[in-house]
Amino acid sequence: MQLLYYMPRCLVRGHLGAIPNSLRSRAKHRIPLRVPPFHSFRLNTTVIAREKIYLPNIEVENLEEYRVGGYHPTIIGDTFHDGRYEVAHKLGFGGYSTIWLARDRQLQKYVALKILAAHETESKEAEILRLLSSPNPNSRGAQRFVPLLLDEFAIDGPNGHHLCLVQDVAACSITISKEWSSNNLFLLETARSIAAQLILGVSYLHSRGVCHGGESCLESVLLKKLIPYLDLHMHNYLIYGFNVDNLSPDAIRDRYSLNTSPVKRVDGAPPEPHAPPYAVLPIPIKTPADTLVDPVIKISDYSTSFLVSNNPTPELCTPDLYRPPEALFNDHIIPFAADIWTLGVNLYEVLGERVLFETFTYDRDDILADIINTLGPPPQRWWDTWANRGEFFEEDGEWRKGGISRIYTPAWRPLEQRLWDMGRGETPETCEWDVEGGELRALLALFRGILAWEPEKRWTAEDLLGSEYMVKWALPAWERQRRRQGGEAA
Repeated sequence: MQLLYYMPRCLVRGHLGAIPNSLRSRAKHRIPLRVPPFHSFRLNTTVIAREKIYLPNIEVENLEEYRVGGYHPTIIGDTFHDGRYEVAHKLGFGGYSTIWLARDRQLQKYVALKILAAHETESKEAEILRLLSSPNPNSRGAQRFVPLLLDEFAIDGPNGHHLCLVQDVAACSITISKEWSSNNLFLLETARSIAAQLILGVSYLHSRGVCHGGESCLESVLLKKLIPYLDLHMHNYLIYGFNVDNLSPDAIRDRYSLNTSPVKRVDGAPPEPHAPPYAVLPIPIKTPADTLVDPVIKISDYSTSFLVSNNPTPELCTPDLYRPPEALFNDHIIPFAADIWTLGVNLYEVLGERVLFETFTYDRDDILADIINTLGPPPQRWWDTWANRGEFFEEDGEWRKGGISRIYTPAWRPLEQRLWDMGRGETPETCEWDVEGGELRALLALFRGILAWEPEKRWTAEDLLGSEYMVKWALPAWERQRRRQGGEAA
């Protein structure tokens, strides 16, 4: 199912009165709402007003970025860095780069070769990766959750000057792993271990002063583009353990198939030199979530990451469904607190089968309504500035049930209910979690701390490390995995 793009509705100032008491109380009527998961959509269209050069292809990167300032035209068999790296297949793409499976002829191993778009000549990604990879006595082994920068160099091509980063190869993202599964769920022990690894990883980033969120959004060369590859997001949590070093590039393509599609210009002219003659579909590495045991996770893609000391008030690039409410209301951003909110939304998805906040249209008003449905009323200053709240709520704060112009379920489904709806099969009558000291209550406390409306009151990464859920469930699962893999416990 493809979603090309949408124009987010702007949140403008308005005043509809104070938050009524009825909205502050917990509603008894709770109805789950099912919609297709957000990560099943591919957002691959730039909302920009410029002449189209190529016939579109939704299965590959945005071909319009094959122009001066954009992607480097790359094909199978290309070599880089004095012939050291030979392109064997494609791993993926994002708004800032294309990523290739390349054979390191010097070390006789496969690596991930990330070729940044030419407009990213000022990218700080390599600088951030060098910092995160540098020795740190206080890392507590958490550097393992960040991909190492193995090599870096630059190339010149028909579209400009491109930075190239070399890293270890991952099998796939957590999102793709779930999509390959039969039930969209990780095994419970696996989900707990992944949760621990993500919390440890984000804690390490913050301890080094790095916010994974976005500092810029391609506004200088492209207009703002909503894609799920920008920030602390499920597509950027990569599963490692893909080892095919014993295979030749030809054998790689035989085993995993090489699917290509011709690149065609609108005017019928040849696509070269600015575009390749064909586009390559990403390699299909099947790692189904429901059979995955002992995964090693790394947090990837630092193309929009930054040092908080250099930019304490950034503009986030995070997709709206994962964006903290202060960003949706154009309020002051506290970088680490914004990362924590996004991490929490992702943790829900890791531990369950569905997304935390659900909406039919994915515009900001729909998302805000479901966040309120989950967490209760926002701070008064935000409530007052939400001009379109009347499309969802009556003046007394109850769901609007007459004259509805939106598609939504006008019933309360608070955070506690959403924990039951994670897809683990438990019910209030049978679940053993919901007892004093049980996992469900520990999860509820964790999410309440992570998803505090006010960023100043949100838990920090250090708070997450000391949380009951982390100490009693997530971290022990990760430690058991480490022992099974022959390593020391974290």
